[in-house]
Amino acid sequence: MPGKTLARLLSLAALLMLPASAVAQAHRVTFVLDLRAEIAAGRFDPARDGVGVRGGTAPLTWESTLLAMDADGDGRYQVEATFPRAPFGGQAVAYKLKKERPGDPRGGWEGGRNRQLFLREPLQRVERAFDAPPEPVVLSRVGTIRRHPAFPSKLLPPREVQVYLPPGYERDGSRRYPVLYLQDGQHVFDGAEAGMEWQVDERAEALIAAGRIQPLIVVAVANTEARTEEYTPRVVEYPQPDGRVAREGGKADLYGRFLVEELKPFIDRTYRTRPEAASTAIGGASFGGLVSLWLALGWPQVFGQVLAVSVPGDWDDGVLLQRVAALSQRAPLRVWVDLGTLERESIVTGARQLRAALEAKGWKVGEDLAYVEQEGGQHDEISWASRVEDMLTFLFPPVADRAP
Repeated sequence: MPGKTLARLLSLAALLMLPASAVAQAHRVTFVLDLRAEIAAGRFDPARDGVGVRGGTAPLTWESTLLAMDADGDGRYQVEATFPRAPFGGQAVAYKLKKERPGDPRGGWEGGRNRQLFLREPLQRVERAFDAPPEPVVLSRVGTIRRHPAFPSKLLPPREVQVYLPPGYERDGSRRYPVLYLQDGQHVFDGAEAGMEWQVDERAEALIAAGRIQPLIVVAVANTEARTEEYTPRVVEYPQPDGRVAREGGKADLYGRFLVEELKPFIDRTYRTRPEAASTAIGGASFGGLVSLWLALGWPQVFGQVLAVSVPGDWDDGVLLQRVAALSQRAPLRVWVDLGTLERESIVTGARQLRAALEAKGWKVGEDLAYVEQEGGQHDEISWASRVEDMLTFLFPPVADRAP
Protein backbone atom coordinates (compact mmCIF):
# COMPACT_ATOMS: atom_id res chain seq x y z
CA MET A 1 0.00 0.00 0.00
CA PRO A 2 1.49 3.43 -0.95
CA GLY A 3 2.76 5.43 2.03
CA LYS A 4 0.43 8.41 1.50
CA THR A 5 -2.64 6.19 1.29
CA LEU A 6 -1.64 4.37 4.46
CA ALA A 7 -1.08 7.69 6.25
CA ARG A 8 -4.54 8.92 5.25
CA LEU A 9 -6.16 5.70 6.50
CA LEU A 10 -4.31 5.91 9.79
CA SER A 11 -5.37 9.54 10.19
CA LEU A 12 -8.99 8.62 9.48
CA ALA A 13 -8.84 5.76 11.99
CA ALA A 14 -7.44 8.10 14.62
CA LEU A 15 -10.23 10.58 13.93
CA LEU A 16 -12.91 7.89 14.28
CA MET A 17 -11.46 6.89 17.65
CA LEU A 18 -11.73 10.45 19.02
CA PRO A 19 -14.52 11.30 21.45
CA ALA A 20 -17.52 13.02 19.89
CA SER A 21 -16.58 16.33 21.52
CA ALA A 22 -13.29 16.41 19.59
CA VAL A 23 -14.93 16.08 16.16
CA ALA A 24 -16.13 19.22 14.38
CA GLN A 25 -19.73 19.82 15.37
CA ALA A 26 -22.40 21.65 13.41
CA HIS A 27 -24.23 24.50 15.13
CA ARG A 28 -27.69 25.68 14.12
CA VAL A 29 -28.39 29.27 15.11
CA THR A 30 -31.75 31.04 14.93
CA PHE A 31 -31.40 34.80 14.48
CA VAL A 32 -34.42 36.87 15.56
CA LEU A 33 -34.01 40.47 14.39
CA ASP A 34 -36.22 43.06 16.07
CA LEU A 35 -36.95 45.87 13.60
CA ARG A 36 -39.88 47.42 15.48
CA ALA A 37 -38.00 50.53 16.56
CA GLU A 38 -36.63 51.02 13.04
CA ILE A 39 -40.12 50.70 11.56
CA ALA A 40 -41.61 53.15 14.07
CA ALA A 41 -38.86 55.70 13.31
CA GLY A 42 -39.37 55.39 9.54
CA ARG A 43 -35.92 53.91 8.98
CA PHE A 44 -37.28 50.62 7.69
CA ASP A 45 -40.24 49.95 5.38
CA PRO A 46 -41.46 46.32 5.62
CA ALA A 47 -43.19 46.66 2.26
CA ARG A 48 -39.97 47.61 0.49
CA ASP A 49 -36.89 46.79 2.58
CA GLY A 50 -35.20 43.57 3.60
CA VAL A 51 -32.92 42.74 6.49
CA GLY A 52 -30.57 39.92 7.36
CA VAL A 53 -27.16 38.83 8.58
CA ARG A 54 -23.66 39.02 7.16
CA GLY A 55 -20.51 37.61 8.72
CA GLY A 56 -17.16 35.92 8.37
CA THR A 57 -17.91 32.26 9.04
CA ALA A 58 -19.70 29.97 6.57
CA PRO A 59 -22.55 29.96 5.76
CA LEU A 60 -22.38 33.72 6.44
CA THR A 61 -20.25 35.90 4.20
CA TRP A 62 -19.45 39.61 4.15
CA GLU A 63 -20.39 39.82 0.47
CA SER A 64 -24.04 38.76 0.61
CA THR A 65 -26.91 38.95 3.11
CA LEU A 66 -28.64 35.93 4.59
CA LEU A 67 -32.15 37.41 4.47
CA ALA A 68 -34.62 37.04 7.33
CA MET A 69 -38.40 36.82 7.02
CA ASP A 70 -41.22 38.27 9.11
CA ALA A 71 -43.80 35.49 8.83
CA ASP A 72 -46.43 37.01 11.13
CA GLY A 73 -45.83 40.70 10.37
CA ASP A 74 -44.94 41.76 13.91
CA GLY A 75 -41.65 43.45 12.96
CA ARG A 76 -39.51 40.56 14.22
CA TYR A 77 -37.58 38.89 11.41
CA GLN A 78 -36.19 35.38 11.69
CA VAL A 79 -33.63 33.30 9.82
CA GLU A 80 -31.64 30.14 10.59
CA ALA A 81 -27.98 29.50 9.80
CA THR A 82 -26.17 26.18 10.18
CA PHE A 83 -22.45 26.55 10.82
CA PRO A 84 -20.55 23.36 9.88
CA ARG A 85 -17.87 24.18 12.46
CA ALA A 86 -16.84 26.90 14.89
CA PRO A 87 -14.35 29.54 13.72
CA PHE A 88 -10.62 28.91 13.86
CA GLY A 89 -8.78 29.37 17.14
CA GLY A 90 -11.84 29.32 19.39
CA GLN A 91 -12.88 32.74 18.14
CA ALA A 92 -16.43 33.99 17.89
CA VAL A 93 -18.43 34.28 14.69
CA ALA A 94 -18.08 37.94 13.73
CA TYR A 95 -21.31 39.22 12.23
CA LYS A 96 -23.49 42.28 11.65
CA LEU A 97 -27.09 42.90 10.75
CA LYS A 98 -27.72 44.72 7.48
CA LYS A 99 -30.76 46.28 5.91
CA GLU A 100 -31.26 45.92 2.19
CA ARG A 101 -32.68 49.42 1.85
CA PRO A 102 -31.90 51.59 -1.20
CA GLY A 103 -30.44 54.98 -0.36
CA ASP A 104 -29.48 54.19 3.22
CA PRO A 105 -26.56 56.56 4.05
CA ARG A 106 -24.86 53.86 6.11
CA GLY A 107 -25.26 51.29 3.37
CA GLY A 108 -27.77 49.46 5.54
CA TRP A 109 -25.21 48.36 8.14
CA GLU A 110 -25.94 48.67 11.83
CA GLY A 111 -23.46 50.89 13.64
CA GLY A 112 -20.40 50.07 15.71
CA ARG A 113 -17.98 47.19 15.50
CA ASN A 114 -18.76 43.63 14.50
CA ARG A 115 -20.88 41.62 16.94
CA GLN A 116 -19.66 38.33 18.38
CA LEU A 117 -21.38 34.96 18.56
CA PHE A 118 -19.61 32.09 20.30
CA LEU A 119 -20.81 28.71 19.03
CA ARG A 120 -21.07 26.68 22.22
CA GLU A 121 -24.20 24.57 21.73
CA PRO A 122 -25.68 22.56 18.83
CA LEU A 123 -28.81 24.76 18.95
CA GLN A 124 -28.58 28.46 19.78
CA ARG A 125 -30.80 31.52 19.52
CA VAL A 126 -29.75 35.14 19.02
CA GLU A 127 -32.50 37.67 19.62
CA ARG A 128 -31.83 41.40 19.58
CA ALA A 129 -32.84 44.73 18.13
CA PHE A 130 -31.20 46.19 15.08
CA ASP A 131 -28.40 48.57 16.17
CA ALA A 132 -28.30 47.18 19.71
CA PRO A 133 -24.82 48.03 21.07
CA PRO A 134 -22.22 45.24 21.00
CA GLU A 135 -21.27 43.48 24.20
CA PRO A 136 -17.75 44.05 25.61
CA VAL A 137 -15.06 41.93 23.97
CA VAL A 138 -13.15 39.57 26.23
CA LEU A 139 -9.50 40.08 25.32
CA SER A 140 -7.21 37.13 24.70
CA ARG A 141 -3.52 38.06 24.82
CA VAL A 142 -0.56 35.83 25.64
CA GLY A 143 3.13 36.45 26.19
CA THR A 144 4.80 39.82 26.70
CA ILE A 145 3.24 42.69 24.74
CA ARG A 146 4.39 46.25 25.36
CA ARG A 147 2.30 49.25 24.35
CA HIS A 148 3.51 52.55 22.96
CA PRO A 149 0.31 54.63 22.82
CA ALA A 150 0.20 57.69 20.58
CA PHE A 151 3.60 56.99 19.05
CA PRO A 152 4.65 60.42 17.71
CA SER A 153 5.60 61.29 14.15
CA LYS A 154 6.66 64.42 12.32
CA LEU A 155 5.22 63.00 9.12
CA LEU A 156 1.82 61.53 10.06
CA PRO A 157 -0.69 61.53 12.92
CA PRO A 158 0.29 59.58 16.05
CA ARG A 159 -0.90 56.00 16.50
CA GLU A 160 -0.58 53.11 18.91
CA VAL A 161 2.30 50.68 18.44
CA GLN A 162 2.33 47.34 20.26
CA VAL A 163 5.42 45.14 20.51
CA TYR A 164 5.33 41.40 21.14
CA LEU A 165 8.50 40.01 22.71
CA PRO A 166 9.35 36.31 22.44
CA PRO A 167 9.71 33.92 25.40
CA GLY A 168 13.11 34.28 27.02
CA TYR A 169 13.62 37.87 25.85
CA GLU A 170 14.21 39.21 29.37
CA ARG A 171 16.21 36.17 30.46
CA ASP A 172 18.79 36.20 27.66
CA GLY A 173 20.06 39.77 27.50
CA SER A 174 22.51 39.18 24.66
CA ARG A 175 20.31 37.55 22.03
CA ARG A 176 18.96 39.62 19.13
CA TYR A 177 15.80 38.86 17.15
CA PRO A 178 14.27 39.27 13.68
CA VAL A 179 11.30 41.63 13.45
CA LEU A 180 7.92 41.51 11.72
CA TYR A 181 6.07 44.82 11.21
CA LEU A 182 2.31 44.28 10.77
CA GLN A 183 -0.19 46.89 9.60
CA ASP A 184 -3.71 47.34 11.05
CA GLY A 185 -2.05 46.60 14.36
CA GLN A 186 -5.17 46.85 16.52
CA HIS A 187 -6.35 43.54 15.01
CA VAL A 188 -3.10 41.60 15.48
CA PHE A 189 -3.26 40.59 19.16
CA ASP A 190 -6.91 40.99 20.22
CA GLY A 191 -10.40 41.50 18.85
CA ALA A 192 -11.31 44.62 20.83
CA GLU A 193 -12.06 46.64 17.69
CA ALA A 194 -13.23 44.14 15.07
CA GLY A 195 -14.56 41.34 17.28
CA MET A 196 -11.93 39.03 15.78
CA GLU A 197 -8.13 38.95 15.56
CA TRP A 198 -5.08 37.48 13.86
CA GLN A 199 -3.98 35.66 17.07
CA VAL A 200 -0.35 36.32 16.17
CA ASP A 201 0.69 36.21 19.83
CA GLU A 202 -0.90 32.78 20.40
CA ARG A 203 0.56 31.33 17.20
CA ALA A 204 4.04 32.78 17.78
CA GLU A 205 4.20 31.52 21.38
CA ALA A 206 3.21 27.99 20.33
CA LEU A 207 5.54 27.83 17.32
CA ILE A 208 8.51 29.19 19.26
CA ALA A 209 7.90 26.72 22.10
CA ALA A 210 7.78 23.87 19.60
CA GLY A 211 11.00 24.99 17.91
CA ARG A 212 9.22 25.42 14.58
CA ILE A 213 10.21 29.07 14.09
CA GLN A 214 12.91 31.41 15.28
CA PRO A 215 11.96 33.57 18.25
CA LEU A 216 10.93 36.94 16.83
CA ILE A 217 9.67 40.40 17.73
CA VAL A 218 6.32 41.47 16.26
CA VAL A 219 5.54 45.19 15.90
CA ALA A 220 1.82 45.86 15.43
CA VAL A 221 1.27 49.33 13.94
CA ALA A 222 -2.30 50.58 14.36
CA ASN A 223 -4.05 52.30 11.50
CA THR A 224 -5.76 55.68 11.80
CA GLU A 225 -8.81 57.33 10.25
CA ALA A 226 -6.51 58.04 7.29
CA ARG A 227 -6.03 54.32 6.62
CA THR A 228 -6.90 54.47 2.92
CA GLU A 229 -4.75 57.57 2.48
CA GLU A 230 -1.71 55.98 4.10
CA TYR A 231 -2.05 52.49 2.66
CA THR A 232 -2.42 53.39 -1.04
CA PRO A 233 0.29 54.80 -3.29
CA ARG A 234 -1.58 57.12 -5.66
CA VAL A 235 -4.48 59.55 -5.44
CA VAL A 236 -7.66 58.00 -6.80
CA GLU A 237 -10.49 60.21 -8.06
CA TYR A 238 -14.21 59.41 -7.78
CA PRO A 239 -16.75 61.46 -9.75
CA GLN A 240 -19.71 62.44 -7.55
CA PRO A 241 -23.38 62.73 -8.63
CA ASP A 242 -23.26 66.51 -8.10
CA GLY A 243 -20.35 66.85 -10.51
CA ARG A 244 -17.63 67.23 -7.89
CA VAL A 245 -14.64 64.89 -7.74
CA ALA A 246 -13.67 63.13 -4.51
CA ARG A 247 -10.03 62.20 -4.00
CA GLU A 248 -8.34 59.77 -1.63
CA GLY A 249 -5.12 57.84 -1.27
CA GLY A 250 -1.59 58.66 -2.25
CA LYS A 251 0.37 58.64 1.03
CA ALA A 252 1.89 55.16 0.95
CA ASP A 253 5.41 56.46 0.41
CA LEU A 254 4.98 58.97 3.24
CA TYR A 255 3.79 56.12 5.46
CA GLY A 256 6.87 54.20 4.34
CA ARG A 257 9.07 57.07 5.49
CA PHE A 258 7.32 56.99 8.86
CA LEU A 259 8.16 53.29 9.21
CA VAL A 260 11.73 53.55 7.90
CA GLU A 261 12.82 56.91 9.32
CA GLU A 262 10.91 57.07 12.60
CA LEU A 263 9.42 53.81 13.85
CA LYS A 264 12.10 51.28 12.85
CA PRO A 265 14.97 53.34 14.34
CA PHE A 266 12.99 53.58 17.60
CA ILE A 267 12.34 49.83 17.64
CA ASP A 268 15.99 49.08 16.87
CA ARG A 269 17.14 51.41 19.70
CA THR A 270 14.61 50.16 22.23
CA TYR A 271 14.64 46.42 21.59
CA ARG A 272 17.33 43.88 20.74
CA THR A 273 16.59 43.51 17.06
CA ARG A 274 18.54 42.20 14.11
CA PRO A 275 18.14 45.34 12.00
CA GLU A 276 19.43 44.06 8.65
CA ALA A 277 16.95 43.63 5.78
CA ALA A 278 17.15 39.84 5.75
CA SER A 279 15.82 39.81 9.33
CA THR A 280 13.16 42.49 8.82
CA ALA A 281 9.72 41.59 7.49
CA ILE A 282 6.66 43.71 6.75
CA GLY A 283 3.12 42.51 6.23
CA GLY A 284 -0.59 43.07 6.34
CA ALA A 285 -3.92 42.15 4.83
CA SER A 286 -6.11 43.88 2.26
CA PHE A 287 -4.81 47.48 1.90
CA GLY A 288 -2.34 46.57 4.66
CA GLY A 289 -0.93 43.88 2.38
CA LEU A 290 -0.92 46.22 -0.60
CA VAL A 291 1.11 48.88 1.20
CA SER A 292 3.44 46.25 2.67
CA LEU A 293 4.42 44.84 -0.71
CA TRP A 294 4.58 48.33 -2.21
CA LEU A 295 7.05 49.43 0.47
CA ALA A 296 9.07 46.20 0.42
CA LEU A 297 9.62 46.64 -3.30
CA GLY A 298 10.56 50.29 -2.76
CA TRP A 299 12.86 49.74 0.23
CA PRO A 300 14.58 46.37 -0.40
CA GLN A 301 17.55 47.60 1.63
CA VAL A 302 15.23 47.78 4.67
CA PHE A 303 12.71 44.95 4.22
CA GLY A 304 13.82 41.52 3.11
CA GLN A 305 10.52 39.68 3.57
CA VAL A 306 6.86 40.52 3.07
CA LEU A 307 3.35 39.17 3.71
CA ALA A 308 0.88 40.27 1.02
CA VAL A 309 -2.37 38.84 2.39
CA SER A 310 -5.70 39.10 0.54
CA VAL A 311 -4.36 41.98 -1.51
CA PRO A 312 -6.79 43.97 -3.71
CA GLY A 313 -4.62 43.67 -6.80
CA ASP A 314 -7.14 45.54 -8.93
CA TRP A 315 -6.87 48.73 -6.86
CA ASP A 316 -6.15 51.83 -8.92
CA ASP A 317 -5.89 50.01 -12.24
CA GLY A 318 -3.57 47.42 -10.73
CA VAL A 319 -0.96 49.86 -9.42
CA LEU A 320 0.79 47.08 -7.46
CA LEU A 321 0.99 44.87 -10.53
CA GLN A 322 2.41 47.81 -12.45
CA ARG A 323 5.14 48.23 -9.83
CA VAL A 324 6.15 44.59 -10.14
CA ALA A 325 6.12 44.76 -13.93
CA ALA A 326 8.37 47.84 -13.83
CA LEU A 327 11.12 46.02 -11.91
CA SER A 328 14.31 45.62 -13.89
CA GLN A 329 15.06 42.41 -12.00
CA ARG A 330 13.90 40.33 -9.06
CA ALA A 331 14.45 42.09 -5.75
CA PRO A 332 16.22 40.23 -2.87
CA LEU A 333 12.87 39.67 -1.20
CA ARG A 334 10.97 36.64 0.12
CA VAL A 335 7.27 37.08 -0.66
CA TRP A 336 4.13 35.44 0.74
CA VAL A 337 0.95 35.92 -1.34
CA ASP A 338 -2.41 34.40 -0.39
CA LEU A 339 -6.17 34.65 -0.68
CA GLY A 340 -9.35 32.91 0.40
CA THR A 341 -11.53 31.38 -2.28
CA LEU A 342 -14.66 33.07 -0.85
CA GLU A 343 -13.19 36.56 -1.16
CA ARG A 344 -14.50 38.85 -3.87
CA GLU A 345 -13.56 37.86 -7.40
CA SER A 346 -11.23 40.82 -7.94
CA ILE A 347 -9.05 39.76 -4.98
CA VAL A 348 -8.88 36.16 -6.19
CA THR A 349 -8.02 37.27 -9.71
CA GLY A 350 -5.61 39.94 -8.46
CA ALA A 351 -3.67 37.47 -6.30
CA ARG A 352 -3.29 35.09 -9.21
CA GLN A 353 -2.09 37.93 -11.41
CA LEU A 354 0.35 39.02 -8.71
CA ARG A 355 1.78 35.52 -8.50
CA ALA A 356 2.22 35.43 -12.29
CA ALA A 357 3.86 38.87 -12.29
CA LEU A 358 6.33 37.87 -9.57
CA GLU A 359 7.17 34.60 -11.31
CA ALA A 360 7.78 36.50 -14.54
CA LYS A 361 10.43 38.52 -12.69
CA GLY A 362 12.19 35.42 -11.36
CA TRP A 363 10.54 34.57 -8.03
CA LYS A 364 9.96 30.84 -7.61
CA VAL A 365 7.15 29.22 -5.66
CA GLY A 366 8.61 26.95 -3.00
CA GLU A 367 11.78 28.99 -2.76
CA ASP A 368 11.47 32.75 -2.30
CA LEU A 369 7.74 32.89 -3.10
CA ALA A 370 4.89 31.24 -1.21
CA TYR A 371 1.43 31.22 -2.77
CA VAL A 372 -1.69 29.96 -0.97
CA GLU A 373 -5.33 29.74 -2.01
CA GLN A 374 -7.30 28.82 1.11
CA GLU A 375 -10.47 26.90 0.26
CA GLY A 376 -13.39 28.60 2.00
CA GLY A 377 -11.25 31.48 3.28
CA GLN A 378 -12.93 34.87 3.56
CA HIS A 379 -11.76 38.48 3.82
CA ASP A 380 -11.51 38.70 7.59
CA GLU A 381 -9.21 38.31 10.57
CA ILE A 382 -10.37 34.78 11.42
CA SER A 383 -9.39 33.48 7.98
CA TRP A 384 -6.07 35.30 8.23
CA ALA A 385 -5.51 33.90 11.73
CA SER A 386 -5.90 30.38 10.37
CA ARG A 387 -2.99 31.06 7.98
CA VAL A 388 -0.66 32.80 10.44
CA GLU A 389 1.11 29.56 11.38
CA ASP A 390 2.09 28.95 7.76
CA MET A 391 3.06 32.61 7.30
CA LEU A 392 5.41 32.54 10.28
CA THR A 393 6.98 29.20 9.36
CA PHE A 394 7.66 30.56 5.86
CA LEU A 395 9.23 33.80 7.05
CA PHE A 396 11.04 32.62 10.17
CA PRO A 397 11.92 28.91 9.96
CA PRO A 398 14.61 27.62 12.33
CA VAL A 399 17.93 28.93 11.08
CA ALA A 400 19.18 25.50 10.02
CA ASP A 401 16.09 25.08 7.83
CA ARG A 402 16.46 28.38 5.93
CA ALA A 403 17.43 27.80 2.31
CA PRO A 404 20.64 29.60 1.31
